[in-house]
Amino acid sequence: MKLDGPYDEARGTRLIENLRAELAAEKAKRQAAPGDDVKAQIDALAAELAQTRAAALEASKKAAIAEAKVPAHLTGYVTGSTAEEIAASAAKVAADFAAGQPPAEDPLPGLPRPALTPGRAPNDATPAFDPVATARAARGY
Repeated sequence: MKLDGPYDEARGTRLIENLRAELAAEKAKRQAAPGDDVKAQIDALAAELAQTRAAALEASKKAAIAEAKVPAHLTGYVTGSTAEEIAASAAKVAADFAAGQPPAEDPLPGLPRPALTPGRAPNDATPAFDPVATARAARGY
């Protein structure tokens, strides 16, 4: 080991005091930091847990809506804080919506039904109106 010169007692004392001050600062930092660090970690974990729960509820809400076949404009009425409550709410909304709907066998409620004629397609053009032929048929010619 090579020294910078002869031993200087004042310099050695200053070095020892500086090292003791650094050691005391590190000890203070380590004693104060665990509480702050643990609190920050707990806060981060709590935020992550809340985010995970919200995502799980949203996923169960989407699954319940799809399973109950709730129309898109009624999805806002599906509520609940657990998967079971959300499923029950979706079923209730779907049942209430189905109660106000017309029966499924009547696809055109309130509209006349097409009168199908054998041998003709519904989109075939009708023959043009001929007033002379109509007058002859009426007079018996």
